[in-house]
Amino acid sequence: MIRLLVATLSIAVTGTASAQGLSGPSSVEADLQPGDGLTDPQYRSDFPRNIAPGWFGWKDRLAEGGFRFNIDYLALGQTTNSDLGTGEAASGIARFYGTWQATERGSLTFKIEDRHSYTDVAPQILGLDGGALSITGTAFNDNGLLLTNLFWTQRAENGSWTLQVGQIDVTDFVDIYGLVSPYSGFQNLSFNTNPTINAPNQGLGIAGGIKLSENLYAVASVSDANADPSDPNFDVFNDGNLFKSLELGYTSGFDRIYFDNIHLTFWHADAADDGSRAEDYGAAFSAAWFVDNKWMPFFRAGASKGTAALYERSVSAGLGYYGRNTDLAGVGLNWAEARGIDGDQFTLEAFYRFSISPGLQITPSLQFISDPLLNPDQDQITLFGLRTRIVF
Repeated sequence: MIRLLVATLSIAVTGTASAQGLSGPSSVEADLQPGDGLTDPQYRSDFPRNIAPGWFGWKDRLAEGGFRFNIDYLALGQTTNSDLGTGEAASGIARFYGTWQATERGSLTFKIEDRHSYTDVAPQILGLDGGALSITGTAFNDNGLLLTNLFWTQRAENGSWTLQVGQIDVTDFVDIYGLVSPYSGFQNLSFNTNPTINAPNQGLGIAGGIKLSENLYAVASVSDANADPSDPNFDVFNDGNLFKSLELGYTSGFDRIYFDNIHLTFWHADAADDGSRAEDYGAAFSAAWFVDNKWMPFFRAGASKGTAALYERSVSAGLGYYGRNTDLAGVGLNWAEARGIDGDQFTLEAFYRFSISPGLQITPSLQFISDPLLNPDQDQITLFGLRTRIVF
């Protein structure tokens, strides 16, 4: 896989569209943008810019010099009617992230997070606590202080290739689509990064993307399968336990690569030397298309052969709606099977992201899990959630 990555990055092709790099909807680059890429968004308010114009004016001046950053805070509360577990969870994420355009085609990206729980059980594991084999609050855990991004990006002058090296998050670019972000879209892992992919935590790695034609692209990565963003290190060079991925995709244009996208992803994760994680590998398919800059139907499926990924097989389908005020609504249905557990599990999630301004969003959500695999005595579990995000 390493030789394949190097060979892919060494190809020179001509592209006319501007480079989008590897900046998916959950990446720093996406979170620095005020909207969803829609034309002429109409915001309801200018909060919090209108109460701190000096602060935001200073940020704007730094951005003109090539340094862009945000400080934001996200909170998620969830409650469930499960017969098992605590029945409620809440946590928050404080983030400081940004980019420095150091050269014409090179930039440094960073993100530091503090993930903390207000309750004994964090939303990320509330579903598991209640007997559902489901990650119901992706990213909202109690992992503490994390270095989740610190990498250099280099781009070709004509936008034909992009390379990232450093502390990377593979979920920024592996098997993604327009509704993938747990900070602004779906909350359940079934509709984020494919739950059949045993994606590692953020850690040391290298990733590259290349335009194969005006509509075709390839993205490959090699990263630390044992990564721990709470204690970043270079142990990957010692143990050699790696996560590898290769994606081949089609898009209507590289300025819409994560809106109009059909792709196939292959991945492999080495077993951990200490026996804590088995070898795993698999493939995933995704198709999503942005219709009239409003509607995004999607279909996603995946299968894995090992025991480390959450599901052995998974199929998801749904629809997103993007409003003029940068509101976002989504509904998705997932079917899944897990290795070693009899039966299958269905998950439905619906949410509405109410955008008061580019810096303030409120998102109520509903999750309905039928035939929870870890709680066979209960036919269904309902989970209500409320997520907020404020950006400074």
